[in-house]
Amino acid sequence: MVYRVSAYVEPHYPIKKSLLTSAAQSALKAANVRAKVELAVSVIGDRKMRNLNREYRGIDEPTDVLAFSYSLQTGKPHEFVTPPSPYLNLGDVIISYPQLINRAVDEETMVDEMAQLLVVHGVFHLLGYDHDKPQEATEMEFLEDKALESIQV
Repeated sequence: MVYRVSAYVEPHYPIKKSLLTSAAQSALKAANVRAKVELAVSVIGDRKMRNLNREYRGIDEPTDVLAFSYSLQTGKPHEFVTPPSPYLNLGDVIISYPQLINRAVDEETMVDEMAQLLVVHGVFHLLGYDHDKPQEATEMEFLEDKALESIQV
């Protein structure tokens, strides 16, 4: 299992890239991904997140996490062209730092733990998991818990 996870954090947000990459790798392991895959995790501000949410989901407000899959067939033509690689590019997980903080406060949890949860949640969306139906939500939550238990920072 070879995973390539890159992380970008806007400079003014105090979060370690290693925390993000470790969480993503734990999610891939929990899902039993055996292929060579790569993905990116980015931490941005509310203004950029609101723009992305409006453009891609039609919702004019920031959200905590978005996942943009490059590998799932959505019926829409891909807007992004990825160069040939021995790795399957799963896509991008985008997290709003201000929304991450708000959720951590609301749920009375540590900021780092909330960041890990949002990364794991986003990675499972990249892998095709969803939570629209109760059975799907149960499966996704089980895998998220499995991934979060195994995180090594």
